[in-house]
Amino acid sequence: MAEKTGDVSIGKFDILATYTYAKALLDGLDDAEARERGMVAAVMGAKAKLGRPGGTTKDYHDDKSAAEKKKKSTITAGSFDKQVADKMGPFFDDTFLPAIKKLAEAGLSYDEVKRLVKIPRVWGAKLSGEKFKERAAVAKK
Repeated sequence: MAEKTGDVSIGKFDILATYTYAKALLDGLDDAEARERGMVAAVMGAKAKLGRPGGTTKDYHDDKSAAEKKKKSTITAGSFDKQVADKMGPFFDDTFLPAIKKLAEAGLSYDEVKRLVKIPRVWGAKLSGEKFKERAAVAKK
């Protein structure tokens, strides 16, 4: 039976959180810390220091504190699961995460990933799971 992806809604928050998670895994962080970093980056939004070498542990902790203040709660690996992975259900593990990992492994930046999957620039823009699959497949070729 084909995977149902049309009802999955993917936003820039999801892409940024998952991209940062995938990059952190590639950089050798453990799964829990990588998920936490994904959430911090997503909460901080465009101000995250993605793709720039030289980020320190202090920078991360400063960003985490600011993100938690903004969010008014503690950011944990469980936050990532609740707000990103669980929301997408099986689509996350079966399709979304593997595609984002491949794009990150290819050396693409978050901004390049956004452009390749053609998520609209408007506030609150979303892609369907089907559109993401189509666009990510073309981008990986």
